Amino acid sequence: MDATVAIETHGWSPHHLRHRALILGACLVGALFARSAASASPKAAQGAPACRHIASATTTEYLTGVACPPAGFTTAMGYVPVLELTPAGWRFTRPADTHGGCSGPLSDGGPFWDFGAQCRAHDYGYDLVRFGAGSRAEADAQLYDDMKATCAEQSAVGRPACKTMADSAHAVLWFGDVSPGFEPAGVS
Repeated sequence: MDATVAIETHGWSPHHLRHRALILGACLVGALFARSAASASPKAAQGAPACRHIASATTTEYLTGVACPPAGFTTAMGYVPVLELTPAGWRFTRPADTHGGCSGPLSDGGPFWDFGAQCRAHDYGYDLVRFGAGSRAEADAQLYDDMKATCAEQSAVGRPACKTMADSAHAVLWFGDVSPGFEPAGVS
């Protein structure tokens, strides 16, 4: 019994069919890349806040995207903050390619947590402190709140481990807040 299948080619040669298939494939790949690029741009994402220029913004207003980065920040700090959607909401963050992320004993992620965006937002908060436009205690409090929001999304098994990591980071940051000499160095 012959297992071949007849395909209607409308008189097109095999070369012509391969050429059309390659063009269709390239169009599909291009469309997927364009869709990925559009969805990766947080400012283009639906629901992203439009920041406002606020003369005396709080650190929380800067971090949550309510306030645009202060005038001169990008020039002084060498980067443009990125708006990311996190489990706790929209956050301006230091880009990962500028060494933004968790440091010390805490890594960006583990088996039951992903604090990468939260730590990058915290880094932006500390850069606001260095720039003279932020509060370290407010940046630390926002980080802890954001970590708890991330932990709330974990499974019943992962939630306690995630909360332990968040509590540990909070304790270390609290010690820095109440101890003299732990302020981030200012921008010169």
